[in-house]
Amino acid sequence: MAAETQGAQAARPGGGGPDPEAADAARCERVRAALAAANYNDEGITRTLGVSQLTGLRERRLPALLRRVRGGSPLETLVRLFMLGQAAEAAAFARAVAPGGGDDWIALGLIETAGAEVIPTVQLRCYQDLVLASDFVRMGEGGLRPDYVMGVSPSSQILVSVTPRPPVRATLDMGAGCGIQALLAARHSERVVGVDCNPRAVAMARFNARFNRVANVEFRLGDMFAPVAGENFDLIVSNPPFIISPDSRHMFLNSGWESDDASRRIVQEAPRYLTAGGTAVLNANWAMVEGEDWRARLAGWFAGSGCDGLALQIDTTELDRYATLQIQAGEHSPEEFARAFEAWMAYYAEHRITAICAGVIALRRRAAAVNWFAVESGPVDLAVAAGADVERLFALRTWLQAGGDRGLLEARLRLAPNVVLEQTCKAEAGAWQPVRMHVRRTGGIGFAGTIDAVGARLLAHCDGTLPVREHLRTVAAALHADSDAITPAALAILRRLVEQGFLEPAA
Repeated sequence: MAAETQGAQAARPGGGGPDPEAADAARCERVRAALAAANYNDEGITRTLGVSQLTGLRERRLPALLRRVRGGSPLETLVRLFMLGQAAEAAAFARAVAPGGGDDWIALGLIETAGAEVIPTVQLRCYQDLVLASDFVRMGEGGLRPDYVMGVSPSSQILVSVTPRPPVRATLDMGAGCGIQALLAARHSERVVGVDCNPRAVAMARFNARFNRVANVEFRLGDMFAPVAGENFDLIVSNPPFIISPDSRHMFLNSGWESDDASRRIVQEAPRYLTAGGTAVLNANWAMVEGEDWRARLAGWFAGSGCDGLALQIDTTELDRYATLQIQAGEHSPEEFARAFEAWMAYYAEHRITAICAGVIALRRRAAAVNWFAVESGPVDLAVAAGADVERLFALRTWLQAGGDRGLLEARLRLAPNVVLEQTCKAEAGAWQPVRMHVRRTGGIGFAGTIDAVGARLLAHCDGTLPVREHLRTVAAALHADSDAITPAALAILRRLVEQGFLEPAA
């Protein structure tokens, strides 16, 4: 996954940040009221800027975006400040937050003043009814500060999407950053603990919790699982510094460990902190290593863990493209960038890395004689909550393992409700003839594949009323084949359809 840019370049961003100790209820309430009165929310901001989504506003778009907030309305002034990171006239800011003044904003550490100007110290991003403070991306000379605190990024949105959301007793957010995962988990958890080794991130997350009136979450400073030693959790979520590189300047990107050890260590250590039946979900990058089967390498991370494991591969990137995307280009002259690029490529050669995969790894603690591990490839629709899909995939694979082929033959399967069939046709002899049929799951994890006419008919007939054995007899008759002869191949196909959630047991 590429390093994310959450906001346009700040011309003169402040060097401070929010103060959680100053975030008393009265001050926060007055600032929230001013934001609400100006319609400073996802809908208002996207409409004002004329964009479909707010993640990844690029610096080169800044001149065009600034033209869209030059009208001087309260919302335009606040968007200019807290989304685009630009200074505003103090008089315009005063009008934007009237009838209150700027004292609360200064006390909370959200703005600084310089003469007749107001300068934002943080980005304020609205997301799922939260207002989250985080650092602006600041490129150019000096680049990002080493203790930069990331806000709502593409990777954090992926983790939000794939996290299961059943009510739980306790949740751990490992590598909490600005606190987005912890604050969302607080809605379905009795208590949440967020951990980060970056003191600025812990302070930012504590501020965000207080500002958003979330009382059942606490944030602790420390590395990995050390701050929660001896505790157990029903859910662990993590958006760790997973970038694979020789560069360890930025805490939010690079762990300082070799290769993909950041992802591996979380996978291997998380089971000790999970309750029975507990789930861990993390964003991850993992290396494809010369001479090794990368799937077997990932499976080795789960050996002896007592957990079932699922790796959802979202992307695979060539090394030169990965390095080009990750090196902070705006921080370097062309000569410095070239030197950094060569250092990254030498690092990959030293570690025999041939490509880098990005995705999500999920594990569920389950007492079993043999735990299963699987790799799937599938895009994730960030606009749709896919956590229920993750739970379903764990349940379906566990069900298949328990029943074996005999259980599958006797099962009554039904088509999942989010499955659609698409046909590609061409005209022949005055009629449209199907040339390809494509079956896919809509929303969530978008598994898809081609299917023939017989398979499509079988799927349509799976309504939970007949066992698979009877369906296979019908298919055999249509093919003029022996039912026993087609059963092994048919079961393999049906097994994959169940594994990917196209079919599910009716009971």
